[in-house]
Amino acid sequence: MASALRLRTLGGLAVERNPPLGPGAAAQRRPLALLALLAAASERGVSRDKLLACLWPESSQEKARHLLTQTLYALRRDLHAQGLFLGSNELKLNPRVLSTDVQEFEAALTQGELERAVALYHGPFLDGFFLSGAPEFERWTDGERARLAQCLGRACEALATAATTRGDHPAAVEWCRRLTALDPLNSRYALGLVKALAATGDRAGALRYARTHADLLRTELGAAPDEAFTATVSELRAQTTGPVPRAAAGSNLQRVGAALAQQYTIERELGRGGTTTVYLARDLKHNRAVVLKVLHPELSSAVAAERFLRQIRLVAQLRHPHILPLYDSGEADGFFYYIAPYVEGGSLRARLEREPRLPLYEALQIGREVADALDYAHRHDVLHRNVKPENVLLDAGQAVVAGFGIVRALHVARQDRLTAEGLRMGTPAYMSPEQAMCASDLDGRSDIYTLACVVFEMLAGAPPFTGRDTETMLAQRVTASPPRIRRLRPDVPAAVDAALLKALATSPAARFQTAGEFAQALAVS
Repeated sequence: MASALRLRTLGGLAVERNPPLGPGAAAQRRPLALLALLAAASERGVSRDKLLACLWPESSQEKARHLLTQTLYALRRDLHAQGLFLGSNELKLNPRVLSTDVQEFEAALTQGELERAVALYHGPFLDGFFLSGAPEFERWTDGERARLAQCLGRACEALATAATTRGDHPAAVEWCRRLTALDPLNSRYALGLVKALAATGDRAGALRYARTHADLLRTELGAAPDEAFTATVSELRAQTTGPVPRAAAGSNLQRVGAALAQQYTIERELGRGGTTTVYLARDLKHNRAVVLKVLHPELSSAVAAERFLRQIRLVAQLRHPHILPLYDSGEADGFFYYIAPYVEGGSLRARLEREPRLPLYEALQIGREVADALDYAHRHDVLHRNVKPENVLLDAGQAVVAGFGIVRALHVARQDRLTAEGLRMGTPAYMSPEQAMCASDLDGRSDIYTLACVVFEMLAGAPPFTGRDTETMLAQRVTASPPRIRRLRPDVPAAVDAALLKALATSPAARFQTAGEFAQALAVS
């Protein structure tokens, strides 16, 4: 007999029932976390001691056991399910009373029902769920999220291979798109999509996606695709007679322009990055110049619209004089876009290309203003994750930080934050050690480190760690001490030297704990 209660853990965390449940223990975070722990354990069960350590780490043993007993009682009472739990010391969920999507997902994988398993995966494990004061639970969540995402990747890869073997190349394309959405920086997945597109006869589409993937690697990791990917793309180019037509790009622009014609007029392209094409446009209602950023079509087709736009809306709520606001966002004829002000002063990167070492007072002012922006964003639970000169704009003598949360929005919309291989988000020259080590629990101290790299570059003419390749740069920041800025530029005050050394500490615990503290440390006369 199927149970009337169901626990959803893939894409969120909630107990579902028809009719819906009212308020009670099953709507509270700690009881929900307990159910999630038991659901993931399945038949293995979870010891009471582990539950205590995960859910009530700051309570005494006696108090924690009392709280566990209360929680079990409240769940049985509010769900009207006296038989909800099985076992005594090793607790399990009773599947006849409460079914769970995660157990069904793993059962489908075990039984070889891969398409069913993929259909059950509605998003990352416990997506958006956070339990304060429970670091062990958060570590466990990250591990389970990574493991389940890896399982999904293996299933999609097997389905793509099976489709290719039987000659169903359009189906292979769809499975490969799912893989590249899961881990967009994985060159093996990208190579599979390139080959699948080519097998359908869409060589131009394969080459367009290859360019998008290469741009994404360069923007996010400062790296190039691997040899196998490069060789396959070279073969495709050789097989293609004449240049790859760029009509598709033009038609994409026409489609977006037509869809937004009542609100914006697109004037010209400003540039292309790993994820977006940037246009100068005019806001017709307010008669002002704006920047229109449009996700590349391959990415627009791979992300979930509602999730992406919801994340953009969260970022748009930030209001700070040193944060570039978002005016608008949406979907236009299948393309995701967002609108930001046009800043005529250009980026800090453009300034550093003209003048590698900035005057001391100006570098410190920019550093303080960016730190103030980060402090505000962190207090609103938003990390930047990619502070670099390209994302600092200079507007009438003031620094304005761009790019807040866009990487995060795109990542969440792809329904995965972490794979078993790890996913580095950021730019290697400015990446924190924990980003370099693919940590999943980044906090504001990671942004403080990346900002310190930018301040160091403004003063010294180069970031603190440089190298011949990405891995060398990343290894340096984990194994080597940062150089002292006063040895490279003696006019830097000793207090600033000390502040940079602290902000560039390998361990987050040794850094400034808030960006506001870092801003104050840079406020020297």
